[in-house]
Amino acid sequence: MKLTDFRLRAMISSLLYKPSPVVYSDSFIYSLLPRKRSHLWVIAAPKTGSTWLSKILENYLGWEVRSLTSAYDRREQEPSLRALAESASIDKVLWRHQHTRASKSTIDLIRQAAILPIIQTRDIHDTVISFSDHFHHESTICPMAYMDDQQWRRLDDASRTQFMIDMVAPWYFNFYAGWFASDLVRNKIAYVCRYENLKSDPRAELIKICEHFGLPLNDRRAQSAVERAASQPTRLNHGVIGRGATLSDEQKATLARMRSYYSDIDFSAVGFPS
Repeated sequence: MKLTDFRLRAMISSLLYKPSPVVYSDSFIYSLLPRKRSHLWVIAAPKTGSTWLSKILENYLGWEVRSLTSAYDRREQEPSLRALAESASIDKVLWRHQHTRASKSTIDLIRQAAILPIIQTRDIHDTVISFSDHFHHESTICPMAYMDDQQWRRLDDASRTQFMIDMVAPWYFNFYAGWFASDLVRNKIAYVCRYENLKSDPRAELIKICEHFGLPLNDRRAQSAVERAASQPTRLNHGVIGRGATLSDEQKATLARMRSYYSDIDFSAVGFPS
């Protein structure tokens, strides 16, 4: 092959497979998105009923459901700009529940892409018990703290609960403190959906979410969406309110101490009265 032919082919290959850096820029990806669109994103800590809420919303809205993360496993579930780019032609998207902590880049993405964020919460005392069940019955693979199935089987029940307090609960406070301190929550741009309210009256909570974001309201369809979700797989184990009462006084005190570091943040949505 002549050197000139090789260079020509290399140039064509470069143009085809290595586009201009502009193509990879955040601003270019945001420019692809339609101006009039509705993108709703469920952001939740684990074991807060977020799969259930996502199913209810999917049934009610009838929008296309996509994932805003590129990977799960032990990786933090950060939002992906590539996922946004791939949905550029879709004006109504429900981004399924994702365990994403607050950060400047994530909040910028929410604002730039005009995403409607739902922050789902649950009493943290109940949550640590539920997460321990998840490890036991489903998988120990998560980004919150390292554990594997073999190690987990070696622990007795008391040690498993203590692991949740010592190793997993700090991630929860990171998640909640970040979102509760954000302008999205403080200025009521995001909707904070409490599991306890969802459990008490899922239809009413669905209507409140739609009212908050100016989405169409239909009581009959809302009730149908809730009833349909009840027969769909949602990874809900017990879903019982008040399970955290079984924690020891020392474990409750540990959680209270973690909360005490954030004196200016309202943690009432996760079991700490203001």
